[in-house]
Amino acid sequence: MKNRSIKLIIFGLCAGALIGTLVGNVLSFLLPDGSAVKQFFLISYDFTFGSINSDNLIDLGIVVVDFGFILKFNVCSIIGFGIAYYLLKYFR
Repeated sequence: MKNRSIKLIIFGLCAGALIGTLVGNVLSFLLPDGSAVKQFFLISYDFTFGSINSDNLIDLGIVVVDFGFILKFNVCSIIGFGIAYYLLKYFR
């Protein structure tokens, strides 16, 4: 992956995140509620950066700005990143 452009790597990671989301949605539809397998694949871990709960606002008088984003990871997102890595590595 040394010869890859940064745009292709970012596109691959975003595609992997979308694939992981798709796999997670399909599994949530197929697996019964309350099963241990569904909980394993779909329990997400959130990483919050910035001001999601509006404690830290930039008040400019006319405009109030609130910056922040949340990253949600679960097993399906890891699977999606693995698929994206495979596609980036073996398909040129």
